[in-house]
Amino acid sequence: TWQKRFAGNRNVLGQAVTLDGTPSLIIGVLPSGFHFAPVGTAGFWITLHWPPDLDPRTGHPYYGVARLKPGASIAPARADLTSIARQIALAYPAANRDRSTTVLSLTDVIVRDIRPTLMALLGGAGLLALIGFVNVASLLLVRAESRRREIAVRGALGASRTRLVRQFAVEGFLLAGAGCGIGLLLTLCAISMLARQVPRDLLDSMPYLQGLHFNAHLLFFATILSLVGGSLFSLVPVLQLFLSYLHEGLMEGGRTAAGRTWRRAGASLVVAELAITVVLLTSAALLAKSSYRLLHEDVGMSVDHLALMQVLDQDASTDAQELATERKIRAAMAALPGSLSVGESEELVVDGGEGYADSFAHFRVVGRSYVGEGDEADERGISVGYFETLRARLLQGRFFSEEDDASKPRVALINRTMAAQIFAGEDPLGKVIVSEFHKDHPVKIVGIVDDIKDGPLDMKPTAAVYEPLNQNPTNDFYVTLRTSASEEAMLPSMIHAVHQLDSGLIANGEDTMADRINNSQAAYLHRSAAWAVAGFAALALLLGTIGLYGVIAYSVGQRTREIGVRMALGAQRSSVYQLILKEACWLAALGVAGGILCSVVVANLLRSLLFAVRPWDITTLLSVGFVLAASTLIASYIPARRAASIDPAEALRAE
Repeated sequence: TWQKRFAGNRNVLGQAVTLDGTPSLIIGVLPSGFHFAPVGTAGFWITLHWPPDLDPRTGHPYYGVARLKPGASIAPARADLTSIARQIALAYPAANRDRSTTVLSLTDVIVRDIRPTLMALLGGAGLLALIGFVNVASLLLVRAESRRREIAVRGALGASRTRLVRQFAVEGFLLAGAGCGIGLLLTLCAISMLARQVPRDLLDSMPYLQGLHFNAHLLFFATILSLVGGSLFSLVPVLQLFLSYLHEGLMEGGRTAAGRTWRRAGASLVVAELAITVVLLTSAALLAKSSYRLLHEDVGMSVDHLALMQVLDQDASTDAQELATERKIRAAMAALPGSLSVGESEELVVDGGEGYADSFAHFRVVGRSYVGEGDEADERGISVGYFETLRARLLQGRFFSEEDDASKPRVALINRTMAAQIFAGEDPLGKVIVSEFHKDHPVKIVGIVDDIKDGPLDMKPTAAVYEPLNQNPTNDFYVTLRTSASEEAMLPSMIHAVHQLDSGLIANGEDTMADRINNSQAAYLHRSAAWAVAGFAALALLLGTIGLYGVIAYSVGQRTREIGVRMALGAQRSSVYQLILKEACWLAALGVAGGILCSVVVANLLRSLLFAVRPWDITTLLSVGFVLAASTLIASYIPARRAASIDPAEALRAE
């Protein structure tokens, strides 16, 4: 702000600025990197004053931030504040009965929404790395087996085991180093692509995503992985060297006996690899299904052709002025070409920010006994025509009309959830409720609307009360316009119409309802987790197919004489195909069975990321099994075809 608005002027201290109509004095400039994630990016920080019209015993719109003493933990602080809250509840039972405190670490507040996604990404990357290690190790196992005669000749000519181990170590670490280099290059591309996928609005609440760039920590982590990989790749052939006798490599029959042992070891590795692949495929499928259902969740309105904009009238200081501004804006929006209907609201739907948290209030039903502050509900002000613009479903009663103004008794609509929770078995129409913030203004319920997704997409519906802005106006509201044309094309016209109406009005935050939903934090987190794990799963499937191909191809190579004898004795090509495919199918079956069992466990760990999907979704498990079966056939077809085309005479002559 210092750079953009004041051009870095060193004399900015002491200057006066007007914020929301209130003169303020600039007394300091914070570093450009300062960011307090719970409230998002701020250009100005002002002194907090308790509103004079807000009862401090019943109004709780603020959060406290405290730094613990060195060595102190959250638990004692939580216990201390709980004790204080209990004492206040005893001293003031009318206002503080059943009220307590919540103490969280700032890290948990910032990262809690994305922590499951980060853990899923870390788990997926770890499983993919494990598959890569297992795959390369199994291929090195096959390669080492084919070099047994070479190693035996080297040993017979005087090469010590130390020298042979050194040779394997050099080969293994070179392989790991080359893989690390290629991986880091791909990482640079992936990071830049990921950074561009993050919606700008989400960076305000998730500042850690601004640090998506290549750094020393990433290089150190990749180096550690390379060292682990190099050690593993060196260890596999070394173990084979020490567990076998060199002279067996020179014997004609030693190759077959030892080959069978190492073939079984490679097969076991492939089974483990396929099981991990099943876990990743299942996780990706569940997350993709969850993301699809989240974006196609019934939000209680028709999302298409809705354009949004925020309007602030800094000069409106009375209810009459605020109401006049609302009506002028509504009339201007209705006069735009392509405008079908328009409505205004204090808050937008599909909102997961601080505005949503602060819009909750306690209500009590007149004539009914209550405990403490009563029942809690989301309290929102809306204009005439708002629900009609959203095309919300009216279940009972009526919508608001222009006659519901300040001269008439206050009215409200409630949603289906509030009707079910607070008025179960009763008819809510005609009932009177009182808010903790407006105790002198009882509100009569005149209608029930179906649940609208006022909060985050992945949150269950909560009780909500809607009151007409005609009876409780505001100078800061959102405009929702339904258009017959493209909603994106309508946004500039909406901003221009507001500025033409009054140059003092502030109009910003233009967006479309579809983009707001698609770019919401819940949608982004579910979508990004699904795409990332799907990428891991695709790579895992590729590596698993290659690993299975390697084992089957090695098996065919080791059984060349056996296959030649079978065909010399009259075996048909179809029986050779069956022989090879049967081996591959057994490996795949064992991998799928083990993978499905592990998938159910892993899916339960992903439960917080799943939306309207069960961890043991049968359709998903069957689909994953089908995909792996198809991959098994592809991986084993080429070795089976090669085995069926063996010439018995050449096979026996070569052996």
